[in-house]
Amino acid sequence: MSSSKHPNNLPPSYQVLYQKQQEYAGLQALKEASGDLVQRVEKLAEMSNMMADGGEAVGGVLRNWPHVFSILNLFDKPSEKSTTLDQDDEPEEPLPVLVRLPYGGESSTSTHDSAGVPDNGQR
Repeated sequence: MSSSKHPNNLPPSYQVLYQKQQEYAGLQALKEASGDLVQRVEKLAEMSNMMADGGEAVGGVLRNWPHVFSILNLFDKPSEKSTTLDQDDEPEEPLPVLVRLPYGGESSTSTHDSAGVPDNGQR
């Protein structure tokens, strides 16, 4: 029989020592488990901070959307105003007419109509 397997056979001072060693081993295991738990909680806190930073970034983007839409509306409004003004208030001015004028390189024997297009005598 070994004395470590049966602490009841030991003298009382050794039994107390054995109990204290058992308590110490339990405290060491508790300390290691607590350390692991602290590391996990710290990692969770880091991840939560990253998520919070990401949430702030998303919030910043969402805060800017009304401004973006107001700018887009500013670009859209002039085209609407110009089309309504042209149709309602101001009559359209006639576009200038382009006229062909003969120059020295053409033969003077051909005749031209009022628009400057050669007239072949066919109408």
